[in-house]
Amino acid sequence: MTRLSCKRVPRRTLKGLANLRVGMRLQAQTGQGARAVTVTRIAGDMVTLDGNHPLAGKSLHFQVEVAAVRAASDAELSHGHVHGPGGHHQ
Repeated sequence: MTRLSCKRVPRRTLKGLANLRVGMRLQAQTGQGARAVTVTRIAGDMVTLDGNHPLAGKSLHFQVEVAAVRAASDAELSHGHVHGPGGHHQ
């Protein structure tokens, strides 16, 4: 996934958003389709939009439990990756 940088846009391009404020999440139409963006700064007539995921740049910690371990099937070994229950890529 491509990491978007922050982009400054004129406030007038955000039509219909009279109560624009920092922290608002908006949908932006891009060449790759709709993307969620966050308003990170409003300075005069310019608005800074951040297209990165809200957790980008943060340390994430996960706690997991391994429920089962099994040997790889011949098909998985030949393809080089695991197959889900019921067969190939499920």
